[in-house]
Amino acid sequence: MTSAGGAVTEQAETIDRVWNLFLALGVVVLVLVAGLMLWVIIRYRRRSDALPPQKHYNIRMEITYIVIPLAIVIVLFAVTFVTVDAIDDSDPAPDLVIEVTAFQWQWQFDYPDAGVSLIGRPGENPELVLPASSTVRFDLVALDVIHSFWIPAFRFKRDIIPGSPGSFRVDIRDVAGHYPNSGVCAEFCGLDHDSMRFSVRILPPDEFDAWIMDQRAEQAGEVST
Repeated sequence: MTSAGGAVTEQAETIDRVWNLFLALGVVVLVLVAGLMLWVIIRYRRRSDALPPQKHYNIRMEITYIVIPLAIVIVLFAVTFVTVDAIDDSDPAPDLVIEVTAFQWQWQFDYPDAGVSLIGRPGENPELVLPASSTVRFDLVALDVIHSFWIPAFRFKRDIIPGSPGSFRVDIRDVAGHYPNSGVCAEFCGLDHDSMRFSVRILPPDEFDAWIMDQRAEQAGEVST
């Protein structure tokens, strides 16, 4: 079982690696700049009224402090572009398709292949159940205003704009876990925006199949009555 803040998808792991790269380079730059400032303060601290030797320019130094930051920015841009492009890559044959419908102020999750539908109600948020070790595609639709589908453990947020359906896929790792009220709408959507939440549960494939069967039988019973 992964921790509440742990990455549960392959895409989330990739994003974590990118952010760790950003953090490492930021720390290196911080240490370098702070070290140079400290060295200048100590090395050239005032010892008399005489000024230290002055230079109008230093071509090598100027080229260095232009080229190195530019190279860092280019590398970070390239890494980010490749990562985002890979995350947005679609899968024509996912293991599971979930249709996500956002509306003020709840969620509806439909599993079209299984005929299962989960709808949130006032005071009763739905639970999104996913199988481990699988590729899942989410098809997103908003019925009224702009919403945003965000699960922190996915490290991914996607706005849902009325009239512009969207989709994305995730490759869920071989993990299992329960994340109460971890899914949220990350775009202010009205009076009860703060209550627009859902839980996430990841089950081993066999347990997920059993859950689907139970939901199908339960919902069939509700329809018959």
